[in-house]
Amino acid sequence: MRIVRFVVQPLFVLGRLYWFLARPKTYGVKCIIEHEGKYLFIRNNYGRGRWTFPGGGVKREEKAEDAARREVREEVGIELSEVRHLGSFEHESEYKRDTMDVFHARVSSKAFNRNSWEIAEVQWFSKDNPPEPLSPLVGVIKNKFVI
Repeated sequence: MRIVRFVVQPLFVLGRLYWFLARPKTYGVKCIIEHEGKYLFIRNNYGRGRWTFPGGGVKREEKAEDAARREVREEVGIELSEVRHLGSFEHESEYKRDTMDVFHARVSSKAFNRNSWEIAEVQWFSKDNPPEPLSPLVGVIKNKFVI
């Protein structure tokens, strides 16, 4: 896994440099996946290593719901049958102006298949005992949307 982090981390740093210089408008998604009262959290191989919900960028001409399904499939190998749009919010982190759409999905199995190139760790946690350290976006999502 060290080799993956060695390759992915510099690319992330270059991306942040571009964001700092260009201050782009971006669109992203997060998906809160629930199974029997537990929630799926991931830790990426890049960035600050904080726990967050699966998600990522919305591609050009892609609907936010389709992006959420794609990101979940790519990151943790789960095919979502139904997703519910909880809402969206804007934030400025990592030097970009991002609009984030948040979705919620319940799954019948806690099985997942981690994408080891992008995701360092995947685990289920209860709402009352989330992992640490958490991404600041998780706090924003928890404060804006009731699950």
